[in-house]
Parts: sequence; C-alpha cells; structure tokens
Amino acid sequence: MKHSLIVIATATFFAPTNGHAETAPPVYGNWDCEIMQFSLDGSTYVVSGKKVAVASIEKIAEDAWGAEMTDGYRFAMFDVTKNSLTWHSPASGDTFECRRVPG
Repeated sequence: MKHSLIVIATATFFAPTNGHAETAPPVYGNWDCEIMQFSLDGSTYVVSGKKVAVASIEKIAEDAWGAEMTDGYRFAMFDVTKNSLTWHSPASGDTFECRRVPG
C-alpha cells in the first residue's frame, strides 16, 4: 500500500509597495545587528550601503518573517518583537541578534 504525505502551508505575502501600509510587517525599519546594519521596507533592502530590490516579504510563523530579493537572495527574521529580531541567512549560515534603530 502506498502512503502519501500532504503538507499544507499558510503564508502571508507582502508585495513591494511605494509606502508603508497600515499593516506593515514589524520587520520594516532600521536595524543594528552586531556587525552589520540594515534597513528594510516593502521595496528596498539596504545592507552595507548596497540597495537591493525586494521581491517579497512573507510571514512564516507567528513571530518570524522571510524576505526574498529580486536577485534571489533570501534571509529570515526570527523572534521578531517591536524592538528586536534575529536575522539569519541560510546561504551563509550567519545569524545576528538585531536591535531596532530609531528613525
């Protein structure tokens, strides 16, 4: 007898926009992460002075978000609160604790 496994996943996608919606993800903003700083909004990811266009921002768990850039680069943000998050790159394996920077 053949068994099959069906997995149903739910995700919320936030497409790039020209402004912040009232329901903007809590990961939008400016962040200081130990050895790097980044900013993220619905259209642009800026890290180390390099601007990259955002393809999508996806809620992957209650307190976690995934981001995909138009160049295919992806990263995740875990344990997201109003003022902190954990940034992780599956490509490099780097993980950083980040604090929100006002402004």
